[in-house]
Amino acid sequence: MKLSTSLLPFQMKGFTFEEMVDITANAGFDALDFSFYPDGFFGAETESEAFTQGLLRLRGLAEDRGMVFNQAHAPFRPGTIFRDQPETAFYNVVRSMKQAALLGADCIVVHPIHYTKYYEPGEPERMFERNMKFYGCLLPYCEEFGIRIAIENMWQREKKSQRITVSACSRPEELCRYLDTLNSPWFVACLDIGHAQLNSDPVHCIRALGRDRLKALHVHDVDGFNDTHTIPYCGTVDWDGVTAALREIAYTGDLTFETDNFPGYFPKELYPPAVNFLAVTGRYLIQKIVSK
Repeated sequence: MKLSTSLLPFQMKGFTFEEMVDITANAGFDALDFSFYPDGFFGAETESEAFTQGLLRLRGLAEDRGMVFNQAHAPFRPGTIFRDQPETAFYNVVRSMKQAALLGADCIVVHPIHYTKYYEPGEPERMFERNMKFYGCLLPYCEEFGIRIAIENMWQREKKSQRITVSACSRPEELCRYLDTLNSPWFVACLDIGHAQLNSDPVHCIRALGRDRLKALHVHDVDGFNDTHTIPYCGTVDWDGVTAALREIAYTGDLTFETDNFPGYFPKELYPPAVNFLAVTGRYLIQKIVSK
């Protein structure tokens, strides 16, 4: 099992590619997860030869340090883009699939379309139909670029109370339905542990998805009220239960951190020790998963 981390905190703080690779490699990570949704990393501006060469250089830097890109994250924006500019949103996803393949990523997380009020009568079924068309249109690009799409469990805020509530694929039974209906090896599940903690139960989700569907993780902790994306053991997730469930299903994917607010809380100068501790935490979790 590879230990991986999202590069989003580094991308948002303006680290160079060399700095990203050096800090994560020195900490002992095996793999990296590239995010294509920050400004400057998605859209038509990424179609240049210079951008392509930059990605290839980043891949080379990682490989020189013994690391690979195991997964990536497609761009997403609030619902206005998917509702009012669906073609633009769709082709931004396609671009990111091609770019992730250039990095050598095995899969790319693509959020389901879920920017309407899921909790209104009939909306879950309408959302399901929209997403079957959406993912179905992406299938030829999976085959062309040789990259799998990982569907993630999502959440919404209830308009009046502002409490986090369920959305597309929040319930593992619905995520299973999405994957079983698509019925293709090009589509797998990415379970976001924090999202599951907010509106379901991570342990139940792992068991319901099972080894054949669950191939990727977003590992982070939450405070129980907000999607805080912090380091494990600084929130409400039962990590003993999570690691036991992953061991129970004989999970075959990687452990990929999406702790975007850790080290994101810290100034750039403190990133190296913060990332070192993140890696130590990851090795501890992996040992709990693989131990008999």
